[in-house]
Amino acid sequence: MKHVTQLKADTLTTAQMEDRIRQVSVDIRRYREVEASAELAEFMALKPIVEAKEFQDYKNELLNTKYKDREEYKLITGYERAKRSHHVRWYHFYRGLKKVQDYMHFTETSDFAKLKDPEAVKADPRLKQMQRLGNSFAVKRYLVHKNSEQVSEYYRLRDIVNNTEFRTRNHFWKNPKRWYTTLQSQQDGKYEALKNSSNISFFLSQDPKKIAEYESYEEIFADACQWNRMQDSKWKAGFYYGNAKLKTNHSYANEGAAMNDGRNVYSKDGRIIVAVKAEHASAPAWDEKKGFIMKDYDYTGDIIQTAEKFRAGEGMFQVKASFTGKAHGAICLVSEKHLPIVRLAEWDGQNVTVGATYDKFEEQTTVEGLKEGQEYVFTCIITPADITWYVNNQEVARTANKLDTTLFPAVIAFLREGEKATGQVGIDWFKVYKH
Repeated sequence: MKHVTQLKADTLTTAQMEDRIRQVSVDIRRYREVEASAELAEFMALKPIVEAKEFQDYKNELLNTKYKDREEYKLITGYERAKRSHHVRWYHFYRGLKKVQDYMHFTETSDFAKLKDPEAVKADPRLKQMQRLGNSFAVKRYLVHKNSEQVSEYYRLRDIVNNTEFRTRNHFWKNPKRWYTTLQSQQDGKYEALKNSSNISFFLSQDPKKIAEYESYEEIFADACQWNRMQDSKWKAGFYYGNAKLKTNHSYANEGAAMNDGRNVYSKDGRIIVAVKAEHASAPAWDEKKGFIMKDYDYTGDIIQTAEKFRAGEGMFQVKASFTGKAHGAICLVSEKHLPIVRLAEWDGQNVTVGATYDKFEEQTTVEGLKEGQEYVFTCIITPADITWYVNNQEVARTANKLDTTLFPAVIAFLREGEKATGQVGIDWFKVYKH
């Protein structure tokens, strides 16, 4: 089946994609470092305390309650109002008079009961004096005020507001910055400082499942393409069939360029180039009817593969590459039996195609919008269920996995029969991760 998709305008640039790839490694390392830090341990210990409803309710109460709405304020103002009342002021006035004091002191003695005995009063001048004081206007007014509800309330409130516990509580609530005097405020401040710190903010912004998912990818193949000689690399020129007796450095009679045994593979600017060149060559070519024949070509191409050094049946295969010219170029995963083939990217001189070819059917998606000579990160993720292709961060194709074999990377530059063109595949790096 053939499909067509378009590279979206919001797809990451290749530079952004590489930054994201690098950032993933940085983020994983930083996430695990913060996870093991004393800073996070303190934050996590404070989190259930500070975020508890009781804690937040208490914080809101201290920050938002007005002192005038508190019972302490009402008791203090009630006490001050009682102290200024008519009865209390006159009570204090009369209580301050010496004759009232003398009489009230007398009432606390055993002689006070003798005032009820007229004979005793007549016989004792002091009793007569106390009787006169008891009948005086000052003492009578004192007693009226003393027994009033206002004075009674005054004393009740005075006992309350002069209590040490009340004074402490009132001092606390009277302070508009009361919250900041509490242990809870210190805990809250520390919690917020930790929460807003760069490390904790980063940690909280990450998805643990994604971190674990990223960590589950183990690099099992990597080539930075910094080599100059094929023998120093993980690649080998020619095809691979798993049988040492079979010829591997050969061409095909139905193609337009001779495979050149690695001579069209070279290093340039830190990249590996596999090229189709315009040059005459006479090479052995496989003809399906005649077998191997010698054929003259006006162009040469090449192929490199890792069959003897690396192969895998599943994982994430990722390559940063570019295509130039009108010749064909392909970055594939192939088997020693030729099929199946998984194309990470195949260039036909105009567009890139991704997909998989099996013995009896093919899944193929042309990705329009890719520019000649521009590097892209091509990714193919093979799981037991699916094969998924990406260009940079954009998913461009997905199909069911019907491979049932291990594959090895191959890079080929070639021409179809009758075509006349040059071009090249440029590889900046190639990596494979086991999931």
